[in-house]
Amino acid sequence: MKCTLILALLSSSIVRASDKEFSIGDKECIFTGSLELHTYPGPPNYKSIKKGDESETHLYLKSDQPITIHFKDFDKSQAPVTEQVSLFQFGGDFDEHFFKVARKKNHVTLKGDLFESFSGHHHTHFLIDPIGKITLDKKK
Repeated sequence: MKCTLILALLSSSIVRASDKEFSIGDKECIFTGSLELHTYPGPPNYKSIKKGDESETHLYLKSDQPITIHFKDFDKSQAPVTEQVSLFQFGGDFDEHFFKVARKKNHVTLKGDLFESFSGHHHTHFLIDPIGKITLDKKK
C-alpha cells in the first residue's frame, strides 16, 4: 500500500481517500463522504455548553471509510505516528448553502489540503481545507 501511495504521489500531487492513507500536509487530497453538522463547546473553556461555554457548530466530513493519517511526533527519536480517522472538521468559512446541504447529510466528493488541529476551535485532530467546489454525488 505504501508503495502505491508513494508512486501516486510521485506521478501526481493528488491523493485519493480511497487509498486510505494520507500524511499531514498532503495537498489536494480527494475525500468522499457525508457532510454533517456537529456542535461542540466553545469559549471560554471549551468544555461544557451546559456550564456556560458558547456552542460552536461546524461543518464536518464523515469519510466513507476510515483513513490512516501519518504524522510525526515532535520527538524525532520516535517512529512516525499513525491514526485511523473517519471524521474531519473543515477549516475556513462556508456560506449557508453548505450548511443546508450538510443538514440533509448529502454524500459529496471534494478536494482539500489536510492539516493538524492547532486551535481550541478545532474539534477533530485533523482538518480539511477545501479547494474549489464541493461536488454533490448521486444518492449513495
